[in-house]
Amino acid sequence: MCTFPEGTRSKTGRLLPFKNGAFKMAYKAGAPVVPVSIVNSGVMMPPGWMFPMMAGHKVGKVIVHEPIESEGITEDELATKVREAIISGLPESQRPKE
Repeated sequence: MCTFPEGTRSKTGRLLPFKNGAFKMAYKAGAPVVPVSIVNSGVMMPPGWMFPMMAGHKVGKVIVHEPIESEGITEDELATKVREAIISGLPESQRPKE
């Protein structure tokens, strides 16, 4: 199953806080989570656009990180580890201002 834990599109392109639903499901199922960083999606498909813009010089990138096991840790720890993995693949312009 694929989920987007932010629950909505970012207006600024920066990573938003995560909601708990995806992590609750993985934790209850004992399933690993495969974090994925999506770079420049907001440039290629700005909020409010129905279809992606023509690529031109804009390049997106998808980084698939190592799976994170949900067994033996809490839901909060799972969410934190996944968020850290996703942030590690993002450029500074997409990282949250914390």
